[in-house]
This record gives sequence, structure tokens and C-alpha cells, in this order.
Amino acid sequence: MKNTSILFLLILGTFFGCDIYPQDEYEEFYVVESYIVAGRNLQQVRLSTTGEAFEFYSFENTAVSNASVSINLLNTNSNRVEQSFPFQMDTPGIYIPTIDHEVLPERTYQLLVSVPNGASFDEISATAIVPGSFDVIGGVQDTLVYQSTEQLEVTLSESSYPGRQNVYVFNTLALNPIPENLTPLYADFYDNEEEIDSNGVRNNDLLLEFSNTSSGLLNAGNFTINNDGSITIRYPWLAVAFFEENRIVATTVDDNIYDYIRSGSVQFGGSTLSPGEIQNVITHIEGGIGLFGAMASDTIPTFFKRNPLF
Repeated sequence: MKNTSILFLLILGTFFGCDIYPQDEYEEFYVVESYIVAGRNLQQVRLSTTGEAFEFYSFENTAVSNASVSINLLNTNSNRVEQSFPFQMDTPGIYIPTIDHEVLPERTYQLLVSVPNGASFDEISATAIVPGSFDVIGGVQDTLVYQSTEQLEVTLSESSYPGRQNVYVFNTLALNPIPENLTPLYADFYDNEEEIDSNGVRNNDLLLEFSNTSSGLLNAGNFTINNDGSITIRYPWLAVAFFEENRIVATTVDDNIYDYIRSGSVQFGGSTLSPGEIQNVITHIEGGIGLFGAMASDTIPTFFKRNPLF
């Protein structure tokens, strides 16, 4: 159950390759990307810069080298640094921790980045509060018949986040995403799309997209809250794109990820507001843009069998 995954972040898209801020001339920003997961070791920090809107974007071409990077665990009562974990550059723009540290739930972490700039340094910082850990404690079935009357229900133990209800994202990750395994709805859409390249070969972009379906942000209030604080979710068949082996990933997110997703969905077409009225994507990064996000997660392995009635 503890084989966590952060692949749901693939659905977020990215604004890092262009300048989204209203201004007359292009201004370069530092871009940070890093995620910390309760119960998992610290992961890499990606550091780059933005690129101009109409130029081809490549992380390798915008990667920032020779930065000083660390993540600090802050004291619960004083917000002073309790432990510091230095990072070193692995490849240009990719920084990895020099020592292992298992991320603690319900604690605050601080990201600090210092980039040489002539005789001075550019400073980048962010903080993230890790949601409380949880487990899948009931309702899991190893095998289900697709579109049968037996609905997949999942019960998650109680988690917590300061000042608000939990916000979840659920992803279905297909382990064998081939056209023959597409469920009927997704198969119809796939067959009706023109995904043929200049050589007459079908493009696999749609299969990659379907292999990771996401619920988007869901407030805990949308689910059945049980007397012990656990929640029960009826998982919709619409979220299942492929038959056979799948992994259902339940994730609860911090405010940084929550604000990024909800503001990004408006920025990238989820609003009827005119461009001048839409707020910029909320990133909570001082000295740059990007995402330093925290989450807790658990994974459910499930096999979806074909329904003989279809």
C-alpha cells in the first residue's frame, strides 16, 4: 500500500516555458520544482529559468548550475531550523540530497536556494506543510468487473491539514496502456481522433494521456465521513481508461499544490474571464516561481476485468 506515486503531477501542465506575467518586455524568472512526500525520502530539486514565450523551451537550455540548495525541517513551536539537509548538483539544474531523510507528516519544511549573480547572490525560498499520513483501510478489492453493479469503494484513514479540510486528488495509473485494453468510452474517443503522423504511424500521445486519469481537486466534504474520521469514496467508472492491472493513487495535498492547481486551471482555460482579469498562477515561491509542494499518498492495486455484456 505504501508504494506512493506523484505521477498525478503530470496533469498539471506547466507554465515554466513562457512568461505569463503581463509586462511590456520579457523578464526572466527562476523556476523551482520540488515535491516532498510524507514517509518518503527527500527528492530532487529542479532549478531553471523561464524562457521567452515564442521560443522553443528546453529544460537543459534553461537549467541553473552552481546553486546552493538545502531543505530545512522547521521546529514546530519556533519555526527555527531544527535540521538542515544539503543538496548537491547531480546534472545541470538537478539537485539531489546528500543524506537520506524520511519526510515527517504534519511538519513544516523550508526550501532555500542561493544562486551566484556577479558579486552577490539571488535568493529563492519557500515553505510547505506536509499533510498527515493516511492508509487505505477498507473497501479494496483485488479484481472488479468493469461496469458491474459491484462498485469500487475505498475507505481512507483519517488525515489532517491545519486550518482546512483535506483536499484529495485521485489518479488511475494503467500498467499496460495499449489500445486493446482501452475501456469502451476511451476506445471510442481514441478511434475517432486523428492521431496519425506524416509516416502514417498512429501517435501514442493519447494513450499516454489516458494512462494517467485524474479526478482533479476534491474536498473531503464531497465524500462520506465516517464516525472514526475516515472517509469512504465511491470510485467512478469514468476514471477507468484501461482494463487489466491498474494502480489507484489517493493523494492529499498541501496549500502550495492546491493553490497551484486551482489557479492554473483558471489560467489555462477553466474560466470565462478575459485574460486581463485572470490572476497569475499562485506559486508561493519567494524570489522566483514554480512549485515546492507537499503531499501524503497511498496506492491501491486493482485488476479490472472485461464485462461479458459489452
